[in-house]
Amino acid sequence: MTADIFYRKLRTALLPIAGEASAYEAKELADFILNLKDSELTMLPFLKKEIPAAAETLAESLLRRRVNREPLEYILGYAWFYGLRFSVSSDCLIPQADTEIVCEKLISHLQNGMRFADICTGSGCIALTALVNIKNTTAVGYDISDGALAIANKNAEIFGLSTRFEAKKSDVFAEDFLADAGEFDMIVSNPPYIETDVIGTLSLEVQNEPHIALDGGADGLRFYRRLLEICPKHLKKGGLLLLEIGYDQKAPLTKLCETKGFSYEFYRDFGGNDRVLAVWQ
Repeated sequence: MTADIFYRKLRTALLPIAGEASAYEAKELADFILNLKDSELTMLPFLKKEIPAAAETLAESLLRRRVNREPLEYILGYAWFYGLRFSVSSDCLIPQADTEIVCEKLISHLQNGMRFADICTGSGCIALTALVNIKNTTAVGYDISDGALAIANKNAEIFGLSTRFEAKKSDVFAEDFLADAGEFDMIVSNPPYIETDVIGTLSLEVQNEPHIALDGGADGLRFYRRLLEICPKHLKKGGLLLLEIGYDQKAPLTKLCETKGFSYEFYRDFGGNDRVLAVWQ
């Protein structure tokens, strides 16, 4: 079988699952299986290169996983974010394009020599992206999941950032989970913010991601209440707290900020939805 036929077979098999994304997923899987050169990947739909028989066997195995709605990124073991390739596993959320808005705001405020915290760090994508882009900065990534922290550490090693990034296990709902952290120039977080009862209505792919990283409690605001209580105490004067939020959470978060007397601003994502909350005192 030639590579072009192999690609078309993958695309046909993926069409009922991935829909419009079937071409992209087929290309990613073909590249993963065949280890193609950049020039070959570009020409994949027309590539007459013969492939080994073992490739077809591996493809069948990977397609079975995808048919069971395992996210493509978990199958591949990586996800693209902010132009960088991050290792991922089922222990962490898959980085999403909307979260790049959080990174943009973080990077725009960071200066050389600053130290920041990334709470609910997961794969470390927010913190490590910022460290790649702003030199001479350091970060502490907090998470309750040992598996997620292992992935964050792995990504730090991949990007050569192990000396600038510390992955630390911590429970956001402990008495003061930042008690021994000192003060940060900035704190950023993409916390769980989906209402508990809504998780079961999401796509099967999202439901295969770790629920501990999705579940924001009955109203989706459980983590925000906690972060707004604790984080401002650990910001230096003039420091900034950046939070990714759900598209429909602007009103209740506005009320929370005003109740506490914080100054705040919201920023929208690529789809025009409110996605980032910036808070300062």
